[in-house]
Amino acid sequence: MRVSHLRQGTDPCPLVRIRARVRYHWSVQAPPQHNPSESRPRQSPSSAWALATLLVITALGLTFRLWDLGTLPPSPDPDELSIGYNAWSILETGRDEFGTPYPTAFRAFGEYKRPAFIYAAVPSIALFGPTTWAIRLPGAIAGTLTVPVLYALAVSLFGNRAIGLLAATGLAFSPWHLQFSRGAREAAFITLAVTLLALCLTRATTLILGTSTTGVLPRRVHVWAAGASLAMLLAMYSYPGGVVFTPLMVGASAWILRSHLRRTALSWVIAIAIVGVGAFPLARQLLDGRVGARFAQASLLNDVDLQKLATKRIERDVQLGIPWILDHPYALAARRAVDAYAGHFNPTYLFTRGDDQPRHHGTDTGQLYLWDAPLILAGLVILARRRTHPAHQFTGLWLLIGPVPASLATEAPHAVRSIVMLPAWYLAGGIGAVAIWNRLRTGKQARSNQFASPTITSQVPAWRRRVAPVIAGVYLSLLVPTVTYYAWATTRYYSLEYAPYWLDGTLEAFAYAQSRVDDGTFRHVVIPSHTQAIYLYALWETRYAPSRYLGHGGTGQLDRATVAPLRFDPFEQRVVSWPDEPGSTDTLYAFLKIDGRQPPSRARIVREVRDAGGEVRVVLFTLPA
Repeated sequence: MRVSHLRQGTDPCPLVRIRARVRYHWSVQAPPQHNPSESRPRQSPSSAWALATLLVITALGLTFRLWDLGTLPPSPDPDELSIGYNAWSILETGRDEFGTPYPTAFRAFGEYKRPAFIYAAVPSIALFGPTTWAIRLPGAIAGTLTVPVLYALAVSLFGNRAIGLLAATGLAFSPWHLQFSRGAREAAFITLAVTLLALCLTRATTLILGTSTTGVLPRRVHVWAAGASLAMLLAMYSYPGGVVFTPLMVGASAWILRSHLRRTALSWVIAIAIVGVGAFPLARQLLDGRVGARFAQASLLNDVDLQKLATKRIERDVQLGIPWILDHPYALAARRAVDAYAGHFNPTYLFTRGDDQPRHHGTDTGQLYLWDAPLILAGLVILARRRTHPAHQFTGLWLLIGPVPASLATEAPHAVRSIVMLPAWYLAGGIGAVAIWNRLRTGKQARSNQFASPTITSQVPAWRRRVAPVIAGVYLSLLVPTVTYYAWATTRYYSLEYAPYWLDGTLEAFAYAQSRVDDGTFRHVVIPSHTQAIYLYALWETRYAPSRYLGHGGTGQLDRATVAPLRFDPFEQRVVSWPDEPGSTDTLYAFLKIDGRQPPSRARIVREVRDAGGEVRVVLFTLPA
C-alpha cells in the first residue's frame, strides 16, 4: 500500500516530506492519523507576504552595496585595478594588458586570474566609463542577486518561508558578504555560483526522492542537473577555490542520493558532459601550468617558513638517529592544514575579530555579527539532531566541506577562500531562529517534522506564548544597533584607519604627476618598481588608452628580459639603483612609501601625497643633476 500524504496540519520541508513518503511506501505502513482535538498549526508566512518582504530585503541589500561604492573602500587596490584595466582593454581592443586576445585566464602579479569578474565588468565599463564605481558594480549586483537565491534555496530545502527570509536578511546585511560585494572581488561571484549550485542540486534531489524507485524520473531532473553544471562552471571560472569546493558539494549531494545513483545515470552523464566541455580551457591551463601557478603561490607545501622548519627538524632527527618521516614537509603541512581547517570554526575569527587582513572585514567586527552566534549555535544543534534527513545532511555537509579549499593554503583562516561557507552559516541561523521561536511559542516540536509549524495544544502555558515576542524584541534591540554601528563605523572610520591597505592616495599622486607633465614642468615620470603593480594606478588614473598602452608593448614588455623597464610614455616603471641614478630636472619620481621604504636622502621633494588617514603614501621628488 502506498500512502501519499502525511499527518494533516503539517507543512514539512520538501526533502523531509518526500523522505517520509518514500519510507511509508517501502515499509507498507499507514501514516499517523490526525487528532481532531489538536488545533490548526500556525502557518509560515504567506507567499505574497514573503515575496513582498523579500523584495524589501533585496532592495535594502542593494542599497547597502551601492552606497558610496566608488569611495568606500577608499581606493581600488591592485587586484581591483587589474580587473578594471583588463576589462577596459577587452572592451577597447579585445585583448588583455599582455596583448592576449580574449583569454580565459588573465595573467596578473605572478598568477592567473579567473575571467568571470573581468568579463562581467566589460559592460559596466562600457556604460559608465573606466571608473572605480564601474569596476565594483558587478560585484554589488552579484552580491545582491545572492540574497533571493538563498531565500529560494532555503524554501526548497526546508519548505519554510520564515527560514528563507531570515537567511536572506542575514546575508543582505552580513559584514562578510558586504565587504566582498562592495569591491571588485571574485568572492562575490563564487558565493552566487555555489548558492545557485546548491539550489539546482536541491531541486533535483527533491524530484528524485519524490519519485518511486520504479518510476520514470521527470525531465526536470535533467534540467536541474544541467543548471547545476552551469553553476559549477561559473564557480570554477570565478575563483580558484571553486575547482576544489564544487566537486565536494556535488559529492555531498551524491552521498545523499547514493541509493538512487543508478536510475539517475542519465542526469549524471548530462552534467558531466556539460562540465567536461565547459572546463576544457581549465584543463589546458592545468597542463600548461597556469592553474598551478596560483595554487603554487598559496599552497602550504610551498611555504618558505614551513620548508625551513622541516629541513631543520629532519637534520636534527638524522643526527639523533630517529625517524624523520613525521617531520617531512608533507607531514608538517598536513598538521597545519588540520589547524587551518579548525580555525575557520573559531568563534573569535567568526564573530569578533575576523581574519588578519583588514581588507577582508569591516570596522570593529568579525566576519559575522556577534549576535548571529546564538542563532547559528541553535541551528547547529538542530542540524546535528536531524542529521538523518536529507535537507539537514546537505546543510551540515556544506559547512563541513566549506573550509577545505582554505585549509590547503597559507594565511588561514582566510575570509576569501572560505566565503563558500557563508550561505550555509545563514541557513543554520535561520533554522535556529525558527526552532527557538517555535519552541517558545508552542513547546516541543513533533519529531516527524522538525521545521513545520508545530501544533499548539492546550498544554502549552499562555505565558510562554507571551514571552516569545518579548525575547525576540530583546534580541532585535541588540542586533539592530549592532548593524547600525557597523554601517556608521564603516563609513566614518574604515577609510581613515585602513587606508594604507588600499594604497589610498596613489591615484591622486599620479593625477598630480600627469598634470605636471601636461604643463611642461617634467617630461618623464619614473616609478621605482619595488612594488610590482603600481603601474596600474598610473594607467587607471590617467585614463591611459589600452590601444596606446598595447602600442608600447603592454605589460608583455616585462617578458623580454629578466629585469626590464615597463614604458608607457611619459611613465616608466623600472628598478632604480639610487646611488647610480643620474640626476635630471626633467624627471619626476613617484615613490610609494610601503613596507618601511624611504626615498633616497638626496631627493628634492616636490610633493607628498597623503592618504585618507593622514599618512604620507607617495613622495614625488626629483634628483639634483
